[in-house]
Amino acid sequence: MERYRTHEGVIVGRRPLPGGDVLLRFVGPEGALDAVARKAQRPGGRSGRLMLFHHVRFQAYHKPDRELAILTQAELVGRLERLSEPGRYAAAAYLGELAYRLAAPEVAPALWPVFTSGLRGVARHDQPALPLVWAGWRMLAAGGLEPGLASRCGHPPTRLELEGALACAACAKSPALPLGEGGAELLTVLLRRPGREAMARLEAAAWRPLLAALLGYVAYQLEPLRSEAAVRQAFLNGT
Repeated sequence: MERYRTHEGVIVGRRPLPGGDVLLRFVGPEGALDAVARKAQRPGGRSGRLMLFHHVRFQAYHKPDRELAILTQAELVGRLERLSEPGRYAAAAYLGELAYRLAAPEVAPALWPVFTSGLRGVARHDQPALPLVWAGWRMLAAGGLEPGLASRCGHPPTRLELEGALACAACAKSPALPLGEGGAELLTVLLRRPGREAMARLEAAAWRPLLAALLGYVAYQLEPLRSEAAVRQAFLNGT
């Protein structure tokens, strides 16, 4: 196996280390990768190209007996403005953390275009929560965690059971999350219809129950994400 390999990805995690090094987390079309950028915090380092949500092409040194790769070169491919704004940052951070948890090599090719499209939407849309809702559910589908869309009990569904089935309020097994009026139909649109059509439906619908359901479902199926609290504060608290 080649020790020096070229990768592409979006930086979804960045943690300074002692001595001026930086630990980076990437999500790309090949999967998730952690790498250390040596001396990246020092004057003249590469920190300007290695910020959160920057899309980069980079070379990394993979030594067989080391868990972490060493970043040796980095080229900035693109960056999205406005993601530093509080609400947009919370949405982007959640998508990045979710993508990192889901991006196994076998699902990364399908996950990558949804993730990057979601980030672009968060950067540009007047309501960044809407592309967060769309991309979050579509990324779960790409990762093999799509809930069943047929009603388990045969009645019109209004709840999402955390095991992944839809049911009516009377038949839903605890724990289950409310989807709101028309929420089950809207979830089907998000998961089955093209992104432009899905976003148009979201813009005209009550989307907060689907966001709350997304957060709860991810926490149950994967684990609670660190960025969940910021998303709740930005888009759900007080509603």
